[in-house]
Amino acid sequence: MSAAVSASARAARRRLWLWGAVAIALSAVLAVAFWPRAVEVELATVDRGTVREEVVDEGRTRMHEVYVVAAPVSGRLLRVAVEPGDAVRAGEGVARMTRGATGFLDARIEAEARAALTAATARRAAATAERELAATEATRATTLARDRLLATTTVDAAKTRLRAAQAAEDAAAAEERRARSTLLSAGVGAEAGTATFAVAAPVAGVVLRVAQESEAMVAAGTPLIVIGDPTEVEVVAEFLSQDAVRFAPGARASLENWGGPPVEAVVHRIEPVARTKVSALGIEEQRANVILRFTAPPPAALRAHDFRVDARIVVAEQADALRVPLGALFRRDGGWAVYRERGGRAEVVPVQVGIQDAAHRVVTGGLAAGDRVVLFPSTDLRDGTRVAFNR
Repeated sequence: MSAAVSASARAARRRLWLWGAVAIALSAVLAVAFWPRAVEVELATVDRGTVREEVVDEGRTRMHEVYVVAAPVSGRLLRVAVEPGDAVRAGEGVARMTRGATGFLDARIEAEARAALTAATARRAAATAERELAATEATRATTLARDRLLATTTVDAAKTRLRAAQAAEDAAAAEERRARSTLLSAGVGAEAGTATFAVAAPVAGVVLRVAQESEAMVAAGTPLIVIGDPTEVEVVAEFLSQDAVRFAPGARASLENWGGPPVEAVVHRIEPVARTKVSALGIEEQRANVILRFTAPPPAALRAHDFRVDARIVVAEQADALRVPLGALFRRDGGWAVYRERGGRAEVVPVQVGIQDAAHRVVTGGLAAGDRVVLFPSTDLRDGTRVAFNR
């Protein structure tokens, strides 16, 4: 009887141990299943280096000295032979013109003008005949008076008539010229447009634009050719006014994306007037012109007018600064913070920051050189979360 009870107790104990082992195994499985997994992250090291804050915007080259060659008188412009890009010397003829020929007459007015010219020519011929007759009478009277056959008063009267006839002939000649000029100014007659003269370049330079290439009638002051001096080239960039106020004359800059390597330049002047411009997104912006000068003679390709470039201006620079990658920073409680890796876990660290460039930002407090921070932290990351990374 006692042996049977002992065997039954041993069997019960075995079942208890078995169920205990099963319970422990199940607990271990559940613990492993529900144990928080490490979040995979990418780490970067806080180091020291140069941080340069820059502002970039679009600009265009501009020849500092541009001259507009205009028609000096009203007349007919002959076809212009020069083309954009041609080099010209100071005083060299860049166009040819004829004087006059600034208007046209209709048939009725032309007929009246021709009749007035005919009448003026006839009056001049009559005045010439009167003058010749008066000259003959004066000569005869002088001869007779010398032989005492004619009174002195008669000689004086003959000379007076001669002077009056000469004056009348001069007036008739002037009237004829006035009548003839009416026809010549309208391009009528064989003499119109025969005398040409050259329009000279005021300075040596390059032809930028030909405003009027074909033959045409132009008035005095009409722009004909635009000439620029390629030895004096600058860059005009339109920056947002809130960026322009941060610049100062002499600030370092570089010109990029013009088709060659970056070219060094400096800020020469910031214009004190801004203009409202509408961006491609339809946003009104206040932009101001910033003038940049080359620190060395520009490349030949940039000795041009209105060529597009990108102007990059240095606003602030700090050498040997403690810097952290921009991708590690995030906003927290109104400031900046990072996740620092410590012992395989992420630790939230508030930081104080300074200037930044395209890749880094200066850290003025909260981190030390050599600290490893999490790049682009996900929403799964919390303070104290285990992290997994490639060592």
